[in-house]
Amino acid sequence: MKLRTSRKHWEKAEIAGDLHKKYGLPDVEDLVNDLNESRKAAAYGDVPAPDLDAEDVATEIERYVEAVEKFVQKPV
Repeated sequence: MKLRTSRKHWEKAEIAGDLHKKYGLPDVEDLVNDLNESRKAAAYGDVPAPDLDAEDVATEIERYVEAVEKFVQKPV
């Protein structure tokens, strides 16, 4: 299986949404967008920082990584 990739943050979020819709992986599209907004807020101060809880973010990332691990181990 080939997947498109991107260096653009908004496209990465879109790809995450596609992976959720096509393959049933957890939906992290909003998280990817929030993390990018948080990065921009810290780096440039041009946008307000989203309200993120570090423990919730870590849990969501862990859940996603576990789901991807199961997905790639599935027989073809």
